[in-house]
Amino acid sequence: MNEAVETLVIGAGISGLSYAYARGEHADYAVVDAGERPGGLVHTIAVDARPGLRYESGPEALSGSAGDVRELARKLDVPIHDCDERAAKRFVVKGGKPIEVPLAPPRLVTTKLLSTGAKLRLATEPWRDAKKALDGSIADFARHRLGPEVLETLVDPMVSGIHAGDPAELSLRACFPQLVAMIETHGSVFNALRARQKASRGQKPPGLWKPAGGMQRLTNALARRVGEKLHLSCKVRRIERVGRGYEVHTDRGRIEAMRVVLAVPLRAATRLLEGAVPEAAAVLGTMRAESLIAYFHAYERHQVDHPLDGFGYLVPHREGMRHLGTLFSSSIEPDGTPEGEVLLRTLAGGARDERLVEKSDAEIATVEDEVAGVLGIRGKPTWKRIVRYPEALPRLDLGHPERL
Repeated sequence: MNEAVETLVIGAGISGLSYAYARGEHADYAVVDAGERPGGLVHTIAVDARPGLRYESGPEALSGSAGDVRELARKLDVPIHDCDERAAKRFVVKGGKPIEVPLAPPRLVTTKLLSTGAKLRLATEPWRDAKKALDGSIADFARHRLGPEVLETLVDPMVSGIHAGDPAELSLRACFPQLVAMIETHGSVFNALRARQKASRGQKPPGLWKPAGGMQRLTNALARRVGEKLHLSCKVRRIERVGRGYEVHTDRGRIEAMRVVLAVPLRAATRLLEGAVPEAAAVLGTMRAESLIAYFHAYERHQVDHPLDGFGYLVPHREGMRHLGTLFSSSIEPDGTPEGEVLLRTLAGGARDERLVEKSDAEIATVEDEVAGVLGIRGKPTWKRIVRYPEALPRLDLGHPERL
C-alpha cells in the first residue's frame, strides 16, 4: 500500500473515527489501525459459551450531558437505550458497606456518609477564598473548599473512578477545567450549582444512555461511514518529515500526507513523534499513565443481597481495599444479561496498585472476596473474566497545564 492523501489518521478508536467522519465523505483522507477491528477500547463482547451474556470491555455507558455524542448516534441511525433512572444512583463504601451518594445539595444534610462536623464545614464553602487552590492539586482544592473529610470520603473515590489517580498528584485545572470555570464565574461551587439549577428549572435532568446492543455499535457505524478509507491490521512503524508534509512508514507500505492526526495511546504517540516532532515527543515522554484491570463476574440473582439499584459504587482509599469500585453492568443494560443473572464489573489498579496489571489472574481474582463483602454475595461466580489495560489513562499531573 503506497498512497498519498491530504490527511492520515492513525488510530481507529472513537477519537480517530469521529475525526475522520467529521471531515466529510468527500475529504481526502485515510485511517489506519494496527488492530483487526475498529473501535479501539470500545468493544462489546458476546460470550459464546453463555448465550445472552455480553459485556463492555471498554466504556460502560454515556452521561446524559454527552449530547453531541447522542446527536452523532442519531445521525448514524444507531438506536439508543436509555438506562433506568435508578441506574443514575451512585454509592460510596463506608465501613465496608455501600451508602448512596447525595447528588443534590439538600441531601447533603441527611447523608450518613459525612459527620455533622464535615457538613458544617461544607456549609462554609461559599465564603472560601475563590482565588485560592485553583492552580494546585485536586486534593488542595477539595481540602480548601470542602474540607478534609469530604476529600477522603467523596473526592478521593470520585477521582479514582474517573482518572484512577491520586488526587494529591493530579492537576485540578487539567482534570476538571469546568469546575475551575465555575469557581471563577460564580465564586463558589454552591453558587454555581444554584445558578445551573435555576437555568434548568422545569427540565428533566439527562440520564445515562448507550447504543442499544452495546457501545461498539457506535464505532462500527462510524467505521462503515469511513468505508474503504479505513485500513485495519496496518501498523505504523515511524513518521518522517518530508518537505512540508510527512512520510508514514507502515508494515504494508508508505503513505504520504500533508497532515497526520495521532489518535493513539500515550506511549504510541510518544514513539511515533520521535522522528517527526522530537520536541513534542520529549514533552510527552515526561508523562506517566495509569494501568487498570477489569474483573467481570456474573452471579445468579439470588446470590447477591444488594438490590444493585444504581450505576455502581466507589471505594475510598481509607477503606483499605484493593479495588477502586464495581459497576452494576446488568442494571445499566439488563438486556445484556440472561434472565435471573446479574453481571458486575470490578475495577482495580491505577495509582492505588500500579503493579496489579502485571500480576496473575489468581492474584487479581482476590478482589472477588472484597466485592462479596460489600454487596453481600454468597458463593462463587457462575462466569468470570479478567481484562488488562496497561498504561490506559494518562496521568494529568501537576505539571500538565505547563506541559500543554
